[in-house]
Order: sequence, then C-alpha cells, then structure tokens
Amino acid sequence: MTHPDDSIDLELVCDAIVNRYHCALQDAFARIREAMAVLSARADSPELEMLRLTFDEVVEQIAHHMAKEEHLLFPAFAALSGAERAGGHRPPMAFATVLHPIRLMEAEHARIEMALDGLRALARAVTEPDGPSPLWRQCLADLLKLDAELREHHRAENEVLFPQALELERRLL
Repeated sequence: MTHPDDSIDLELVCDAIVNRYHCALQDAFARIREAMAVLSARADSPELEMLRLTFDEVVEQIAHHMAKEEHLLFPAFAALSGAERAGGHRPPMAFATVLHPIRLMEAEHARIEMALDGLRALARAVTEPDGPSPLWRQCLADLLKLDAELREHHRAENEVLFPQALELERRLL
C-alpha cells in the first residue's frame, strides 16, 4: 500500500511528459514533414507519397490524443493531486472516474502503435531512383526515433502515470 507521502506528484509527472515527449514530438513532426516534402519534390515516388499522406494522418491522430491528455486528463490528475495536498476528497470532474478516460487513452496508445507499424512497413517500401540519399537516411532515422519515443511515452503513461492516478483517486474516495 502506498502512503500519500510516498506517492509521486502527478502534476510533476504530467509536466515532465509534456516537456519531455509532447514538445519533442512536435519538433519531430515538423522535421519529418519537411524532409518528406523535399524528398517528394525531388522524385515522383508513389510509395513516398503514400508514406507522406499516412504520416500526416498519424500525426493528426497523435495531436488529437495529446490535446486530450493536456486539456482533459492531465488537469484532472492535477485536481486529484491538489485535493490530496489539501487533505480533501476527490474533486468534481467531468467523468465519474479517471478510469474511463485512462482506458480511452490506453486504447488510443494501441491504435497509434498499430499506425506506427503501418508507417514502418510503408517506409520499407520507399526506394529512391539513385539509392538512398542522406536526407532519406536522416528521415528514416527520425521516423525510427519517433517510433521509439512514442512507445516509451506510452509505457511511461500506461505503466507509471495511469496506475498512480487510479491509486490516488482511490485514496480520495
């Protein structure tokens, strides 16, 4: 059983996730989009165009996901943390329990990871007429790093943040 003094501050974890992952993802999205635009302008590649379009769809999915975390879920966690610090009870929220939005986020994590698998397969199909250029190699490296960062981000939430939030909510009931 976790004692309240031993628990992690959910607000700090949420801020760390936004600062460590969300901001870095935004930078990676822009860098990869720019590289794909340059590569697409250089060569008429249906595979690259499909990768570019699919990447844009995945980015939109991730952006919506992160917005839900930053504007709905993380503020709820902050409210729980504040209530615990004040010695109060669970504050009123837009949902009966944080379990529901957490399960939604976990399901979205799984969908995003399946979309990443699809991106990886599409990237393997791209060939450049004169062989892989330095820009394409960098784009691939950025895609692989993005994949790894997202999976690490999901693990941090699924295995650390979400269980802590559920435990905190349980203590406040």
